[in-house]
Amino acid sequence: MLLATDLDGTFLGGLAEHRQSLYQLIAGSQDVQLVFVTGRGLEAVMPILSDPAVPIPDYIICDVGGTVVEGGTLQPVQPLQAEIDQRWPGEHVVAEAMRRFAELERQEVPQQRRCSYFCHSDAVTPELTEVAEALNCEVLYSDSRYLDILPKGISKGSTLLRLADHLGLDHSQILVAGDTLNDLSMYEAGFQGVCVGQSEAALLAATRHMPNVLQADDAGCGGILQAIVHFGLLAQDYVRGSAETAAVGRADLVMVYHRLPYEEQRINGRIVQRRPKSPNGIIPSLLSFFSAGKRGSWVAWSVHDEANDPPFEVHTKVDAKAYPGLVAARVALSAEEVEIFYKRFSKEAFWPTLHTFWERAIFREEDWKVFLAVNRKFAERTAAEAAEAATVWLHDYNLWMVPAAPISRRPMPSTCCRGGARSSAACSSAITSASTFPARRRILSMWPVVSLRSALSSARPVRRASSVSVAPSGSIR
Repeated sequence: MLLATDLDGTFLGGLAEHRQSLYQLIAGSQDVQLVFVTGRGLEAVMPILSDPAVPIPDYIICDVGGTVVEGGTLQPVQPLQAEIDQRWPGEHVVAEAMRRFAELERQEVPQQRRCSYFCHSDAVTPELTEVAEALNCEVLYSDSRYLDILPKGISKGSTLLRLADHLGLDHSQILVAGDTLNDLSMYEAGFQGVCVGQSEAALLAATRHMPNVLQADDAGCGGILQAIVHFGLLAQDYVRGSAETAAVGRADLVMVYHRLPYEEQRINGRIVQRRPKSPNGIIPSLLSFFSAGKRGSWVAWSVHDEANDPPFEVHTKVDAKAYPGLVAARVALSAEEVEIFYKRFSKEAFWPTLHTFWERAIFREEDWKVFLAVNRKFAERTAAEAAEAATVWLHDYNLWMVPAAPISRRPMPSTCCRGGARSSAACSSAITSASTFPARRRILSMWPVVSLRSALSSARPVRRASSVSVAPSGSIR
């Protein structure tokens, strides 16, 4: 779904618990897109983008529809913005024409492709409307005090409609939300919408008989949450956050992989979840094991700068609608740890060795120490997530040392290991043969190689004193 919402009195309004619930729902779901649709100018929206509690929007429509930009980059959405620009006669031309109306007080706020004033309703005269029309503009009066002179045919609703069509969005999956008369055009565009509690009386009167509009009881975010359930855009339990998620130490299946099941993008110093763009089919395949509400955790790294980033959040939602029982359990690594562990040791030393190209392997003792330290971090987090009878799926070769890493918690439960791109037996054979690989003895001594090879020829997993059992590569038990 896409939520297109006004800001003041709507997305920024309502009870604190309602705001928190809605913000978390949006931030924790890859299925909810967000568009700010506001009368503010872009410059006045920017402070909101730096608030860590407020989700980053995918797009921003501001200046009452006169400006449309991407939320992450603040770059204009073309050709939409160019089309709006062509309709605007210019601020100076409009301001000069409106100077004759003494009742108008210019708003001292950033504004583009509009001229905005304060005035009483009796100042909105037929003469004023005629002057605006002569400039190919139109008049919008709202909340008993705000007057906007806009390019003809431009409004919140028209720009949102153009954006939705530009993005190829299904209109039935769009919800609009507002609280004043300058939001009316969004409902008139045909979108299903909500007038949140405490909306302007004139807006309520104008939408009272619209079948696509809910007039909510709760103010601000509370009204938006009501509307999401009312229109069936998301399940009620999903909206209320009552769907069961994996608690720490209760995961039946723990997926341990170096990559998160979503991409993390830094915008204005904050981390925002995005759908994976990689064509790699591994992540969708692994996610399929968590369908039907299976309770589990996905352990993966997340780059964290302890000196400059906000406090690290270990657990995040993955997709509460598609995988209500799954949480991401993030392992905080510095950029330097990722560089050494993944790009240097794993790629330059371990990978060539596993594929019998050990003469090309570049081994550094200091890299090996970092590799061990990172594997231990993964082991600690994995043990913390897993229930007593859980299955732990170690998906890649760079986590080879996780099963036998010394950890402070209880031993990990039954473990299935994929190994690498080749069979695990071939990998262990390659390491044994690589006499030039300095870490080979440590790797083989910490990994139950005999059990691994036995398991490859047996349908039953082999249990060890270390509480690690290994199933054939590619199978899950």
